[in-house]
This record gives sequence, structure tokens and C-alpha cells, in this order.
Amino acid sequence: MKSFSHKPLLWLLTCLLLIACQFLPTAATQLPAATQPAALPASTEAPRPAAVTQAPAIAVEPVATALPAPTQVVLPPVDNGKIAYEHLSYLSGQLGPRRPGSKAETAAAEYIRDVFEGIGYATETQPFAFEDEDGDSLGSQNIIAVKPGISNQVIIVGAHYDSGSEAAGADDNASGVAVMLEAAEAVYSRQTPYTLVFIAFGAEENDLDGSYAYVEQMSRNEIEDTVAMVNLDSLVAGDLAYIYGDDGPGTLLDWTMELASDSGFLLDFRAADELDNPDGSRCECADYDPFQLEEIPFIYFEATNWELGEQDGMTQVDPSLGENGEIRHTRYDTIDTINRLFPGRIEHHLNLFTTLLIDILTEYQS
Repeated sequence: MKSFSHKPLLWLLTCLLLIACQFLPTAATQLPAATQPAALPASTEAPRPAAVTQAPAIAVEPVATALPAPTQVVLPPVDNGKIAYEHLSYLSGQLGPRRPGSKAETAAAEYIRDVFEGIGYATETQPFAFEDEDGDSLGSQNIIAVKPGISNQVIIVGAHYDSGSEAAGADDNASGVAVMLEAAEAVYSRQTPYTLVFIAFGAEENDLDGSYAYVEQMSRNEIEDTVAMVNLDSLVAGDLAYIYGDDGPGTLLDWTMELASDSGFLLDFRAADELDNPDGSRCECADYDPFQLEEIPFIYFEATNWELGEQDGMTQVDPSLGENGEIRHTRYDTIDTINRLFPGRIEHHLNLFTTLLIDILTEYQS
């Protein structure tokens, strides 16, 4: 047998080892990046996957859209009532109690006249005499401003400016006058379906003397041409907002209730006969009364709470507050007290009633 030499084999193994060593460093540098965190700069984060930064289109739609629609989808406007607040502050804060026939009541009448004329209205002062509870003869006045409309038919807007003897009368009734004055300014340059007659009544607290004095001088044609009377009284202290009046299809009350709902306002109502006394006699408790006697349709805005006390609308707030739940005609009828007891209520109610009144005057047609 022929013998085998080892030199060729050793040479071959040496060559293979050299070739393998050339490839080993290259393979080490191609390890996955995740195994080498030191390869990234210390202050740099790894980029996020595109799926995270680009959410599917369907996820952009808010989840809330899948929920049932809210009852009120239109938010109430927030701009109305600011001018009314200024008038409220002057009448109740600067002038204070405005007893019928007093100098303060006369000063309030002059202020209202100046505001109307400052807007651009021509005004009429209607003086009248009355007897107070002591039988003394006194004088007061109604302040009247007229805005011509497309029709000669009329909507009357009324609010009394006097107050109880001891009350500053912020709620009763600087609030009603304040809403009327802001609405009169808002509609002055706008086209209105009806002629508008704004009346600030004097001596309401005595015996509705101002409103009776006005109605007594109306002619039969003027009564028949009056589409509606809107009474504004005690609008800011009570818990809830109400409208009273003749109800039924086509009435201003029903139209206003629908308007309030569409505008996102909470407004409750009571039919005209619910204002009557328990024996069925007329209430004779607000300036709509003489107009109702002449069968002029009316609505009456008020803030109170028919769910409290004897549920007759006389209890405005919780009976533990004010005087057994009444703010009007008491020492609590001031802006400061109402704001302290019910923060934000004055602004909310002024906004609500001013907005509705402006819309009535510019949009309602019977």
C-alpha cells in the first residue's frame, strides 16, 4: 500500500480558515438594530409606526355623535340682557325705592324718557292722578314711545317702573322696564310686522293706576287694532321663567313657547284663567288686567315658582329665603341680595326674556 502525505491537507485547512475569518466581522456588523440600542443617539426616539400617527378616518368622528341627540340642540344666545342689566342697576341701585307719586318715581320716569329719546324715539308723557291708600291725591305719569311697523296694527309692550314703599325694586319691577328698554333699542332700526307701542306705567303698586289710565283713553278702533299686550313684571328673582296668557293654536303664547323651545330656553306656562282667584274672579294683580277687560289678547312674563308654597305663583323661591319665599316687596329685592343668593340668575333671566321679546316683536304675525 502506498503511504499518504499530510502537507497538502494542512495547506487546504489553512486556506479555508483564512477565508472564514474574512467573513466573521462582516456578519457581526449586520445584527438587527434592536439588539444594538447604543447605535441610536441618546436623545433620539425611535420613529413610531405610521399606523399610530395616521389614525383610521372613522376614529376621527367623536364618540358622542353615536349618542341620542339632546332635547335642546340650539344653545341660548348669551349677548342679550347686558344693556338691560345697566338699566336695572340704575333704577334699583341709584334711585332705589320708587313709591307711586314720589320724587323717586318721577326721577325714574325722566330716566326712562331720556333713554327712549336717546335711542331715537319721540316720547309722550301721559300724566294722571290717583288716590293712595290713605285717600291722598297724588300724580304720576306713563311714558310712551311708538315705533311704526309694516302694519298699523299694534303690539303693546308694558312694564311698570314704580316699586313698593320699602323695596329697591330690582325684581319688581326695574327688571321689566330694563328688558323693555333693551328690546326697544334692539328693534329701533329693524323692520317689524306690527307697530310697537312701549309704555312705562306709573303707580302700578297702588292700584294698577297707570295701565288703567292708558286703557281708558284708548279709542274703540285702537282697542280693535291691538294684536296683543305683552306685560313684563318681576323677571329676575324667581326660580323659573313663565309665560301666562291666552293659550291655544295660533295664540302668541303657543308661538312663544315653541320659540323658547327652539332657542334652548326653559319656559313654563300657565293659561290666563289660572291667574284668576280661587272663586273665579279676576286677579287684578298686574298691568295686563285692564287690557284683558277689553278682550285684548295678552301674554305676561314673570319669574317665580308655581311648585312652591300654595302653588299659586306667589312664592318665588325656597320659603327659607326672602320673606317666606318672596323677594318682591321686601328688603331682599336688591341686585346685591339676588346675586348673593342666586349667582348668575339675573344675567340668565335678562338674557332669556330680552331674547324672546325681541324675537316676538320682529317675527310674530298672528
